[in-house]
Amino acid sequence: MIKAGIVGGTGYTGVELLRLLAQHPQVELRAITSRKEAGTPVAAMFPSLRRRIDLKFTEPDAKSLKGCD
Repeated sequence: MIKAGIVGGTGYTGVELLRLLAQHPQVELRAITSRKEAGTPVAAMFPSLRRRIDLKFTEPDAKSLKGCD
């Protein structure tokens, strides 16, 4: 299992990567970062990902990405 983190999860590329990784059976999403949206649940910003991603956006720093491969 790959433990993934996405830096810049609200940009076009970040959202597409998020959508793809959320449905991949060998990936566990650990962190999704956004300076502007830190603290906001991902599903609140992207309703299509409800029930698939139960994470909040975090600040893009080493602490939030520590558990990622």
